[in-house]
Amino acid sequence: MLKLNYNDYGLFLERVTASLDAIATQRVMLAVYTGKTLHLEPGRAAFLVSAEATGVDQLESVLQKDTTQTMTLTHVDDEFVEVSLKGTWIADSANAEAGIFITALAPTTETLIYQLWQVTQRQTAFSL
Repeated sequence: MLKLNYNDYGLFLERVTASLDAIATQRVMLAVYTGKTLHLEPGRAAFLVSAEATGVDQLESVLQKDTTQTMTLTHVDDEFVEVSLKGTWIADSANAEAGIFITALAPTTETLIYQLWQVTQRQTAFSL
């Protein structure tokens, strides 16, 4: 699964082996123990990857064969492609700007997306 962590510092993407059920249960139990509210809902999350990164063409090829409509790619400009994923949003409230987003894709697709995100992070870090 891919886990996107949104917080005050930006977005951090990671691959996790736990299932959505396990992560949701863990978050629910944490909310119960701490007395906090918790909001879970289906939704979409999006982030940018470098259009020039090795693997974007491969991701587009995977997308053409995918019938689940879990992922879409949109060319934003010459430099970036937006990856939009369908999954589950977990946060303190419905309007929260910080939280986690979880989605499950084919393992090879998850690996490819994760690698593209890492390459983009390195490229944007060096351009600052």
